[in-house]
Amino acid sequence: MTKTLHSMTRRDFCASTLLSAGTMLGAGSLLNACGNSASGTGSKTVALTAASWFGPDRGKVRTTNLQDIIASFQKKHPGVTIKWNTFSDYDTIIRTRVAAGNVPDLIALRPGTSMYPFIQANTAVDLSNQPWTQNIVASTKEISSYRGKVYGLPLGESVIGTVYNKEIFARLHLEVPTSWDDFLHVCQKIKSAGIIPLALGNKDQWVDQLIPYAMAPSAIFRETPDFDVQMLAGKRTFAGSSWKQMMQDYVALSKQGFVNEGALGTTYDQSAQLVARGKAAMVVNGDWIVSPIQAANPKIQLGMFPFPYTQKGKAPWVASSLSGLLGVSAKSAYQKESLAFLQYWAQPENMSEYLTLQGYYSSLTNIQTKVSGPSKDMIEPLKAGSYNFLDAHWPDGVQTVMLKDIQSVFAGSLSIDQMLTDMDQAYQSNKSKIA
Repeated sequence: MTKTLHSMTRRDFCASTLLSAGTMLGAGSLLNACGNSASGTGSKTVALTAASWFGPDRGKVRTTNLQDIIASFQKKHPGVTIKWNTFSDYDTIIRTRVAAGNVPDLIALRPGTSMYPFIQANTAVDLSNQPWTQNIVASTKEISSYRGKVYGLPLGESVIGTVYNKEIFARLHLEVPTSWDDFLHVCQKIKSAGIIPLALGNKDQWVDQLIPYAMAPSAIFRETPDFDVQMLAGKRTFAGSSWKQMMQDYVALSKQGFVNEGALGTTYDQSAQLVARGKAAMVVNGDWIVSPIQAANPKIQLGMFPFPYTQKGKAPWVASSLSGLLGVSAKSAYQKESLAFLQYWAQPENMSEYLTLQGYYSSLTNIQTKVSGPSKDMIEPLKAGSYNFLDAHWPDGVQTVMLKDIQSVFAGSLSIDQMLTDMDQAYQSNKSKIA
């Protein structure tokens, strides 16, 4: 028996209202209406605000521990409260808030170059002197930093892969595919059985990037690990790379009927629900999707394998990166309290429990997590090779163009060639910001 994954909350209303009406009514008034403002400095209570794409109001399983961390922190710090706002279109919302000068005290940041604009706009505080920064693993520190300074608490490593229903695979006598040809064969077998092979929720724009992100480590970086360096040097382009074939194969999944009908009208939550209900056998997504699927159907047996966009005999590389960072606003009147919350979350007993619950891998050397469930299936594949989520090395603007254009390609209103041209133009226009 399944449970409803998501229903509209005040948070969703605020997010959708901001997107549709923010420019007409003024971003500041709408954002204040959604509860961003902290208490005035004369108040006895310090009301911290936080904004992110994750949080205690998204999903039942994956946020329980975060709720506990917040409650425990508040208990240990009487007079301090934390109001957490979660937005499905966080990147658009936070840019609006920054432009309006209405930044929350605690701000979630994407790792790598995606956070550079916020730092360059003096939005985030340098956290390099915080004790927990000494424990960040080297590879994570690189994409948590700007010009050698750390700007956020790393919240664990995630992978993108193929989450699948083990019972469906067993019933149809299917083996986990290890090549692209095998994967297409598996999809055809599942489709012939009257089941949707792949759940795809491309209505939520951020979802449409995940399959290309899962393809690129094998298609590009396994053979050309310095591709991003060459891009920055002007020696490579999106249009002249494997991106065209990747997009053709991505769109072909839909044309062959291997994804749910109306993928452009299907949300992330609905795609998870398709898997939870047994309507779809697989979903290509981050390991974070496991918890909401299990929350909706606790009895479901899930596994995970790397997206096999590779030839027979060549192990696929995995898309793996920092799941996110939590920083402190440079505009906050309560930086001391905000820093105290980061320090509290970074304590081994708190971070370890959080990471274990999410199924994330630790980014801190003093914290060990016991990865279990589907995430455990990815430990061995990661040893074959991995690469960061692609936007971690792109200048600002490229990801935004890509997300919009992928939807247009799926809608049939834009060619793949034009999409890649748009991405190249966005890259060239903004690459000086990361040089």
